[in-house]
Amino acid sequence: MRHVSASVAVLLLSGCAHWFGPADGMFNAVGSAPGTTPCQLAVAPLGSTRGAVERTVSGEFRETIVVNPSSGNHRVTLSCDSAVVADRTFKYGRDVRMGGELLVNGGAP
Repeated sequence: MRHVSASVAVLLLSGCAHWFGPADGMFNAVGSAPGTTPCQLAVAPLGSTRGAVERTVSGEFRETIVVNPSSGNHRVTLSCDSAVVADRTFKYGRDVRMGGELLVNGGAP
């Protein structure tokens, strides 16, 4: 009887998991930074500076980023020598999917 109850509980929870929202999302930010100076790649929920994921990149890069898809739109910025060389907003699940690639290219600062 315990096995049946446990099985029903697992099936019920797994079938209702979509009500709790999607899990964190992982994607790859790919692109190139101008010159040879290290640049800062930052991803944060739109309108917030808290919870930003920051990475130092240079040249051609491919960085794995994890975001919370339930928080709406996000902004990704690429800053080199204190100048923003690339800036775009995106929505995880619409503009980039799990394991997908988001293009972030920087021009000359």
